Amino acid sequence: MNDEVESAVADGLTVEQVNAYLRENMGFSVERGTTIEKIGPGFAVARQQYLEKNLRPGGIISGPTLMELTDLVVWVAIFTKVGIVPMAVTWDLKINFLRTARGGDVLATAKILKLGRSLAYASVDLAMDNNPDDLVAHATVTYSLPQEKPISHSSPS
Repeated sequence: MNDEVESAVADGLTVEQVNAYLRENMGFSVERGTTIEKIGPGFAVARQQYLEKNLRPGGIISGPTLMELTDLVVWVAIFTKVGIVPMAVTWDLKINFLRTARGGDVLATAKILKLGRSLAYASVDLAMDNNPDDLVAHATVTYSLPQEKPISHSSPS
C-alpha cells in the first residue's frame, strides 16, 4: 500500500501496528491464521489462511471462521477512522453465504459506510484470494463505539 494512503488513516496507524496489536490482544485470531493485509481511510483487507483447523468436512472453510474474519476486519476498518478502540463491540452482524470457500485463502474487504458518534456501519465482501471477483459471502456489520479515547500509536515528533 502506498505511504500517502496509509498516512491518511487515524493517528498515522500502519498495517504493522495493527497486526502487532492483534498479536498482543487477539491471539486466537492470529493463531487461526488471520492477518491484516491493507488499511486505508475507512477500509481494511484481512486474509484468512486456509488451515485445517478452520475447515469443515470436505475442505470447506467454516461459517464461524468467515464470521470471525468479517467481525475482525470491520473492527480494524473502524481503527482507520478513529484510532484503536478496544471496546468497540459488534452490535449486529448479518452475513449471506454465496458459495463454498474451499481450496485457498479468503480475503475480506471491509468498507465503513457510515460512522456516527456511537455507531459504525460497514459492508464486507469475502472472496477467495485466487478468484477475487467471485464472492463467497457478503456481510453488513454495525459496531457500537465507546466514548473512550483511542489508544495512541503515533510516533513522537
